[in-house]
Amino acid sequence: MMVTVEFGKPHEGGFSLALGHFDGMHLGHRAILRAAEDKAKELGCLTAISTFADNPAGKVPIYAYHDRKFLYSDCGADVCLTLYYSAINGMTGREFFAELMRLYSPKHLACGENYTFGSDLLGASELGKLAAEAGVGLTVVPTVYYCGVKVSSTAIKNYLTTGDVDAARQMLVVPYHMRGNVVSGDGRGHNIGVPTINLRYPFGALEPKRGVYGTYTEIGGRRYRSVTNVGPRPTFMQNKPAVETNLIDYDGGSLLHESAVVYFYRYLRPISKFTSADDLVARINKDKEWTDLC
Repeated sequence: MMVTVEFGKPHEGGFSLALGHFDGMHLGHRAILRAAEDKAKELGCLTAISTFADNPAGKVPIYAYHDRKFLYSDCGADVCLTLYYSAINGMTGREFFAELMRLYSPKHLACGENYTFGSDLLGASELGKLAAEAGVGLTVVPTVYYCGVKVSSTAIKNYLTTGDVDAARQMLVVPYHMRGNVVSGDGRGHNIGVPTINLRYPFGALEPKRGVYGTYTEIGGRRYRSVTNVGPRPTFMQNKPAVETNLIDYDGGSLLHESAVVYFYRYLRPISKFTSADDLVARINKDKEWTDLC
């Protein structure tokens, strides 16, 4: 099980550390973590990954901090070293590196070639010099390209905000998803014969293009075909954004408080306001046809 360590808090250290933000674990992020993991196996130590629990002004991660940690663990990290921008944004790169060495004595470091750190935005070459002075190895991982396009969080965010979840999936490996415990809704889906589960809206993380998506949902140890509405529900005069999913093949009881993961595979249509509940149900049944193509 992966251990979480807040930067500044004690830990035995001595790990091989992947440095970065890692807000989505795309192909490039995975290459950096894999470099750290390969060195950890060689040195006989743990593999660690760094990230930030808070966000700098104007920057929104692909996934919220809590959700990212599931990905880190799945990708093989033993330790998540959690930093806070609010606590370290005044440190220069040299000061941050010195504190990292003092607290955790990493045996090896890995980063991407565009990695920067410290208030003075030192880069990978400066990190290499500092690591050499400290007697610590460094692996700088080249930028990864997919079909000629640079793999980056910026590219993935652009895909997601335009609804191109398939292009995002090619870079993320694991389809874009939302995770959480099922929360109470208003019961309207059940009342019109289309029962749904509701997840909390991903505030604090990237908001994908609002609309209706073809999805797959894992809940209760099973995987279901599903259709998910992301955003308001204008037919019922609900302007507050919501994540509402209809499980196509589910015929059981309440799933309230169950843990669920909704994977996004296809953008189907924008959100529409229907004149009646019957028209909405007919449209939902039409939306379900996307699974016949899978």
